[in-house]
Amino acid sequence: MTSPSLWKSAAFRRVGFALTLYSFCSWMLVAALPLLVAQRFGTGAELVGSLALRLAPRILFAPVAAALIRSAGPLAPVCAGLVVTALCLVVLSSVAHAGALQVVVLAIGLADTIVVPGLLALRSTVVPVGRNMEANTAFQAIDRLAKIFGPPAAGLIVTAIAPAFAFAALALGHLLAAIVLFTGIAAAGQMRAEPPIAAKAGLFREAMAMMRESPVLSVLVLPALGYMISLGALQPFLFWLNHDQFGLDASMWTTLIAAQGAGAVLGAWIASRLARKLISEGSLLTAYLVASLLEGITTLALVFAPTHTLASIMLVLGGIPEMVAFAAYFTIIQQRLTLERQAIFYALSLPLMDLFMVAGVLTGMLYGSGWMTLRQFWFLASTAAILPVLPFLALKATRQNDAR
Repeated sequence: MTSPSLWKSAAFRRVGFALTLYSFCSWMLVAALPLLVAQRFGTGAELVGSLALRLAPRILFAPVAAALIRSAGPLAPVCAGLVVTALCLVVLSSVAHAGALQVVVLAIGLADTIVVPGLLALRSTVVPVGRNMEANTAFQAIDRLAKIFGPPAAGLIVTAIAPAFAFAALALGHLLAAIVLFTGIAAAGQMRAEPPIAAKAGLFREAMAMMRESPVLSVLVLPALGYMISLGALQPFLFWLNHDQFGLDASMWTTLIAAQGAGAVLGAWIASRLARKLISEGSLLTAYLVASLLEGITTLALVFAPTHTLASIMLVLGGIPEMVAFAAYFTIIQQRLTLERQAIFYALSLPLMDLFMVAGVLTGMLYGSGWMTLRQFWFLASTAAILPVLPFLALKATRQNDAR
């Protein structure tokens, strides 16, 4: 018997539409911000700094965000964060001093600290029981479609029209996302956490309890941390690969981001086909580890790409297993943890991910400051996504052999 479409649910549609707006705006900002910085302040430390500062608040203020989401529910904080981001984006295009720009980027990062885990919590509330893999694939497909079309659109608007027009459009998108969420979900009610163990014992103690009760979370998180180092380094690397190695216009780097998104859309199609087969935790975990390894190896191969076209093809190929790994990751978490524990897990794991992503961004200084060649820098950063996966794959293979 065929299950009804997830999109027939009004709550799922509203969250999906808001997530579409937010994802497109977020990926457009990923492309537009480096272009703005490069136009006004250069491609050195200022570029790396602008990328890192957007992530820094998510590391420092995660416990505050988690407490706010738990006490008020995710809806109101997310909507407020989207409005604050919109206001910052209006200001961003008119900033003429590098220091002032970094302050505005920092404020956007503070809003992200609430919006990102809050949206994950809202997603969980609209997923029907037993359809986690399918729903996660749909949400990730939205994000990856945004990754295909958002960055090139931002590059075109910033370079062909004006940065002010691009950032005004991004501000409008964030406001619309806030309106869609608030007017739709507020009427139906929003998730509010029960008085949890975490409120009494503390977030970190609750997190340790989760890790003890579910050791599989460690198998998810440790490879993900290595992946985040590589992902953080990927943004400046692709910018420099396009500009310094291929000698192309800076706006062309957005097509490299889009290529990775195209691969992820193909991966979403594959993941949707696997959704009914990858049901057990063991099969999901195997899919996660194998896909993570394949994505890491394919991304590492970028260091040998001689042309922009070949680099784009490699990014398409690498985006396919990346999507499968994402879907499996979130599905295992949703199967293992209650909604309230998911909110705690995301509120604490996301800043940890961001910390490693910032570390990856900052490794760009190895090339930006002239300490390494571009190839040496990327080889070092991209191996971080491969090495943490290998021990878990070896352990899983050993256990399977012992069981025979």
